[in-house]
Amino acid sequence: MRFTYGVWDRLCLAIAQHRKTIRVDQILDQEAGQGWLAIKHDVETDVPKALALAKIEAKYGIVATYYVQADLVDAHHRLLQEIQALGHEVSYHYDVLDANGGDLSQAVAEFDTNLAKFRHYGFAVKSVCPHGNPVMIRHGWHSNKDFFRDPSIAQRYPDILDMVIALPTRLKESYRYISDAGYGFKQIVNIAENDRTQAQRDIPIADYEALLAHLMTPSPLILSTHPHRWERSTVRFVLRVYLFKVLRFTARLLSKIPLLKHLLSRYYYLAKKI
Repeated sequence: MRFTYGVWDRLCLAIAQHRKTIRVDQILDQEAGQGWLAIKHDVETDVPKALALAKIEAKYGIVATYYVQADLVDAHHRLLQEIQALGHEVSYHYDVLDANGGDLSQAVAEFDTNLAKFRHYGFAVKSVCPHGNPVMIRHGWHSNKDFFRDPSIAQRYPDILDMVIALPTRLKESYRYISDAGYGFKQIVNIAENDRTQAQRDIPIADYEALLAHLMTPSPLILSTHPHRWERSTVRFVLRVYLFKVLRFTARLLSKIPLLKHLLSRYYYLAKKI
């Protein structure tokens, strides 16, 4: 499936005609059986591309949630405020355990600093989403998801919903979670626990028609994308996918060498650029 603005426009038109869309911070307010669709975007780089998708959604009356990494906020707060002004939620895509080597106290300090930054620019931060780092070597923690798994963190931020960790336990009904991770849509079978267990395989979604069939099924669903991977033209998208596959193959090859595997882990944050 092509990740182009034209495809997103066509998808949004179909969604607007058949589904009720809500922001993630509105999920817990929904009555059971309403069949909502929450679109959320992980903004890890290229905020202008996030704004492009936000404008397409707003054209059709669709609201979405944009989870933004904290290092982007100062430089792009005006664009992010424009996204919020379109009716979307702008909040925090946190990375604090990986960024601090699993040290919880340092992670809390960074989270508090970044939380204040978001709020300074007018972003309420009612829900958050953990960032995944596929090449990160961890000792003593599974992923950034461990941050809100810690009971002391949940108590420290009682008004913030971690949409990966807390949502499955607090929601009134079950839901599906579909992601564009790896440049291909798939249904994530156990988003809350897939960093700790690989017992269940994710379900690939073959093409646009199959994705549309999922989205048109009237049951609760979260659709997750990465805006920096979407392009204006098919040619640019094909080149991006080719680059992604080459870099992924190279990273997997290098990771078989212990020294290079540790080097890749040290520069894990570069992976979010592709």
